[in-house]
Amino acid sequence: MVWTRTWRRWQQWVCVGAALVIGAWLLLAAPCALLACPPQQEPNGEFSNDQLHQDRYAARMVCIYLSLVPTTQRPQIQGSPQLGMNGPYRVLYSWIPSSRMFTVNESVTYSTHATPEMIHHVGELASRWSGPISVAVFAPSSDFCLAAARIAQLRACGPPAVREQVTWHLFWPKDAPPGADWRMVVEEVSDCDEDTTAAVRGYRVTEGIPYPVNVARNIARTASPTWFVLPSDVELYPSQGLAEQFLSLVKQDTWRLTTAWPRIFVVPVFEVATSVPVTKEELIHQYMRHDAVYFHRHVCAHCQRFPAITEWVHRLGTPGSLQVFSVVKREFPYHRWEPIYICTKEEPMYDERLSWEGLQDKMTQMHELCLRNYSLVILDRAFLVHSPGIKRRTKNKGKVAAWREPFVAKNSKVYDDIIMEEMLKKFGPSEKCKPH
Repeated sequence: MVWTRTWRRWQQWVCVGAALVIGAWLLLAAPCALLACPPQQEPNGEFSNDQLHQDRYAARMVCIYLSLVPTTQRPQIQGSPQLGMNGPYRVLYSWIPSSRMFTVNESVTYSTHATPEMIHHVGELASRWSGPISVAVFAPSSDFCLAAARIAQLRACGPPAVREQVTWHLFWPKDAPPGADWRMVVEEVSDCDEDTTAAVRGYRVTEGIPYPVNVARNIARTASPTWFVLPSDVELYPSQGLAEQFLSLVKQDTWRLTTAWPRIFVVPVFEVATSVPVTKEELIHQYMRHDAVYFHRHVCAHCQRFPAITEWVHRLGTPGSLQVFSVVKREFPYHRWEPIYICTKEEPMYDERLSWEGLQDKMTQMHELCLRNYSLVILDRAFLVHSPGIKRRTKNKGKVAAWREPFVAKNSKVYDDIIMEEMLKKFGPSEKCKPH
């Protein structure tokens, strides 16, 4: 039976490959197959008509040949955490749950989000995190098929921790529902050949749909099984033993932490040139050689620069444990700081009316934390590191890219005219908490 299923799967993907090649030839009259040619774009960054036809055809073929099997779950569609059923998004929680169950105080959940292109990062993340991982995947139309195929590939061929620790949630715009039956899951097979969907561009990319990053953040955090949550990005990898060491800290340092209430626990973020460090000693070694910098040092200096960063770098702390480095407020001159932090599910949500493309998507939530007088507890040895590569500003990056300008204008209008007005009515004016 296993041999028969594998043979059937092999036949299906042979058909997919043949269909993609023939379809690309007919559509483009080109001398190369669909998956063999590098994507070509117009000078302004938009896709050519031929490429759009190619990508749409390829995505449809993935949906047609997706091998779906019934799930033991009883999925129900819900609205997004903040906007609900009156909002523009629909959510499928726990589409594929982790095999291991976690109790509420057992660990810390790493909550994160992805598009189909970013799903592969979950494998690396799972190998570095000991607790549950809650992932919200944006899957409009045929992106559902790409996401389903890549999740199945990762569960079958990635680290065992993916299957054991990761729970997958899907969401989409209500006017762009999944291109296949969302009540089913992808049949997982034992062969781990190269991902045949790797060169297929997704629906969101080809159609220019903005990424609702805050909807994704809220979904992943809301669905976390533990009391403490680390809402983060899928490309940020944690330092060794972070979850266990954090729980030990909050159990032992009760007196000091209760004086900082309400509070969140800041995990400093860095980016590196090549290799990802796992301990603070390794991080600081790279930092001193200028092979590591705090996150976005060269493109957004205020975004992740935290108070007393130089002292934090030189204070190594005690290996194998976490302590409180400092307790600060998000006030001038750090009023534009956007830290990543451990919190609970009780903290204010991210505003779902803001898109990733429009920038400043976390600013409103951080402003609200300031208005609520939150203390920011910076941890001494915990850190996150972006997947290798230090971003640097170029001559072309001095201004907002032309394609992004409409989204930035929309976010700014919602931010200034709606959200800030709502907070002014709710909390009143504040001299300490600046909106920008």
